[in-house]
Amino acid sequence: MHSNSSAPAARCQASLPMSELAIRKRPLTIQNDSVDTGAWVTCGFEFDSGYAAGGMATLVDAYFTNYSSTAQTLNCSGVTGYEGGENEYVGLTLELAPGATGEDANLFWYADDFEGGGMSTGLVMINCYLPPGVGINDSYVYWVEEVAPV
Repeated sequence: MHSNSSAPAARCQASLPMSELAIRKRPLTIQNDSVDTGAWVTCGFEFDSGYAAGGMATLVDAYFTNYSSTAQTLNCSGVTGYEGGENEYVGLTLELAPGATGEDANLFWYADDFEGGGMSTGLVMINCYLPPGVGINDSYVYWVEEVAPV
């Protein structure tokens, strides 16, 4: 099993120009600093699909923090494939208590969640609607290596 971990500043960006105004990019988080507007963020996961068994990731994992003093609802979609191809979308929702972080603020997508085998495209992304005060922190992609690289 192999993994590629990353801070969001390397892997994620605002999805829309309007979202860019609300997003604050820091070393440990990309956070929605707005007090009343959600923001869209997209993250792409790099892994060595050429050496991965079946060319696919087995798990994509992302951690969030609710920096606000109110409960927030986080919505994210796992997305596989490429533009113009057959894509799969798997939506997840998570209720975040005020100050939630770590295991209490974790979303993950397994390869089996994409019933059409979407992770076998070697392209895996997430698209999240960050409520006010919510940030995306560390993220991970895991894969099984079929043959060790030379």
